[in-house]
Amino acid sequence: MEKQDFANPIYNDTTGKATWSMLYFGIYPQSEVKGNMLVPAIIHAEYDENGDACVSGIKYRRISKDNTENSENFGNSTFRYFKWEKIKWRVLWNDGDTLFVMADKGIDCKAYNNINISITWEECTLRHWLANDFYNMAFNTSEQEAIKIHNVNNQPAPGYMIGNGRDTEDKIYILSIPEIRNTDYGFWDKRIDWEHKKDKKVNRRMKPTDYAYVRGISLGNVMGDYGENCCWWLRSACSYTNYGAEIGWEGKVFKVGYYTRIFCNAVVPVMHIGIKELQNLL
Repeated sequence: MEKQDFANPIYNDTTGKATWSMLYFGIYPQSEVKGNMLVPAIIHAEYDENGDACVSGIKYRRISKDNTENSENFGNSTFRYFKWEKIKWRVLWNDGDTLFVMADKGIDCKAYNNINISITWEECTLRHWLANDFYNMAFNTSEQEAIKIHNVNNQPAPGYMIGNGRDTEDKIYILSIPEIRNTDYGFWDKRIDWEHKKDKKVNRRMKPTDYAYVRGISLGNVMGDYGENCCWWLRSACSYTNYGAEIGWEGKVFKVGYYTRIFCNAVVPVMHIGIKELQNLL
């Protein structure tokens, strides 16, 4: 596959919509296995300490209420089962050497920080989880070699009270407020997100995977326009020091954010993949 196959986003400022190139890279638990698909071989498989088992060459994850961030969506089952699937990414930018990509769904449910305190992106537990647990679960050795370390800008977002600590070097991270307002990446660019402009925020709206939902994601009002959408974290600091900035169900940037320890927001990872290394994997 040639580099030009990964086109940069085509953004329409009239509608606020964009078209992205898509890429499948890495693997993670996503779709729930239920109904007639939940056969005895899956239920009675030998699951390891991580809750994983292979059945007929397909990898599954089994979780209980104890494996959720909060159990509000779990129901009364003893276990629920999920299929490991390739992760779908949007190509936010192709600079000729690397692809800047973002997960197309909320991949998991995590707090910004496990203790509700004022904390920077550099020090938060979400950054540690992405750099270790997620990185090692989702990508094999060859894929890890294709993921590039990136100098992540954590300077204050325009119009916000505080910065977010020192710049960091990360392989996996999450978007900032300026990045979610960058038309080059396919997002609406207005800093003030008035409600009557909500249709232009369509490309910021995010749906979770089945796995992320059962792990604790809170969805929008099912009677409204955003019933299947989730809130998801940004790394930027916001107007209150112990709150994390987030994108709401309708795609609005909430500068007042949410408690850093809240366990109902989605994680939408971003990263930079070397094109040469990627082509060697295809």
